[in-house]
Amino acid sequence: MSIKLYEIKKVITSPVMIGLIAIFIAFNIFIIFDGTQSRSELKILNKIVDKFGYKINDKMMVGFKLYYNDQLKKLNETTFEKTSKTYKSATELFSHDYNSGNIYKKEDIEFFNYVRVIENYYYVAKDIDINCKAVNIAAIGEGGISMFNLRGSVANTVRKQYAKLSIRFDKMKENGEYKNLFFIGKAYGMHAFLFSTLFKYLIYEIMILVVLITGYLMSYEFENKTHFVVYTTKRGRKLNKDKFYVAIFTSISVTTIIIGISLGIYFSVVSYSGLWHVPISSSFNWDNKLSYICWFDMSFIKYLFCFIGLVYACEILFVCITFIISNFIKSSYMNFFIFAIIFGIVIIVPSFVPVNSNAIFPVHFTPFALILHSPVWFMEKGVFTTFKYYEVDTIAVWVVILLTLCGICIRKFKKQNLY
Repeated sequence: MSIKLYEIKKVITSPVMIGLIAIFIAFNIFIIFDGTQSRSELKILNKIVDKFGYKINDKMMVGFKLYYNDQLKKLNETTFEKTSKTYKSATELFSHDYNSGNIYKKEDIEFFNYVRVIENYYYVAKDIDINCKAVNIAAIGEGGISMFNLRGSVANTVRKQYAKLSIRFDKMKENGEYKNLFFIGKAYGMHAFLFSTLFKYLIYEIMILVVLITGYLMSYEFENKTHFVVYTTKRGRKLNKDKFYVAIFTSISVTTIIIGISLGIYFSVVSYSGLWHVPISSSFNWDNKLSYICWFDMSFIKYLFCFIGLVYACEILFVCITFIISNFIKSSYMNFFIFAIIFGIVIIVPSFVPVNSNAIFPVHFTPFALILHSPVWFMEKGVFTTFKYYEVDTIAVWVVILLTLCGICIRKFKKQNLY
């Protein structure tokens, strides 16, 4: 058996790693079903898209209006037959005690709810231009400047970035990117659930696993008191390099398993049929807190793949950080503890940097700060990180820094004292 395969075997036969993966997957399944159990009406959007497509234009709205009016007419026929009442909208019906005395059958109530949902989509689509005009990108930037009391060059940098985002927003309005059907963000918050709730757990779960895996591989011989046997040979001193490659490979594998199973279950529960190519910046996606305006013209599926790719990149950086720590600390659990301390320090450092110093920007360009902003990757994410290429620049800079340090550690280990 080759050395690399032997190192991989250590990981896949570790009860701790297997147990954690099983626990994390079970937890993710619980989160998915708990967060979507009351959202059966989400499937109604798929039916609307099947009938009219997702692009909102005059032709689509004429057909949508006729269909909605027809469904409302059927609703009133049912209510008039049972109660001699009619309603101007499904919302009006639901504001009354429409099922008093079990007047309506289960099938009637399901149909009423169906009409209510398509009514919501129709009116949101009808007012889509009004809602879009209400968004003022420059005002959002100025709000952040006032919140942190920014002045001078720092405030000017922020204004420049929001001016660029405002140009992107104007382009988005020109090409109609915002005029596409998607799950209503204010009603269902599907973007927040997928990218803020579910992916937040995925990122931290994978981070825990890759740190433990890397620390485990690097410290294995020292913790089992076999380092004098393994590392005293000429080949043994090159083992660190093999362990580094195996740590990256196994971390990528674990990331694939966790994300693959979790998203597989999520998309089997929540149907995105007909919605894969909807622009991620669709105003239907906006919720009560954020307007998800992407720096780039991306469809949902493209955004999802870019998001997942960024997760892989972050986890590889965490492998590198742990690998560097492991060259100084020969205990897998201490490695995890030190990593956690570094994480905490890097996160709180920005709070000690004067907000009116240009140094406030670089301290936010770290892998740890990056994952904190994961729900709004490639989007507007606050005055200190709203840069078009924030994610790409952060990854690129840290890849160079960490791979350089890892290379130094590998060379240094060849002459390092084993005591």
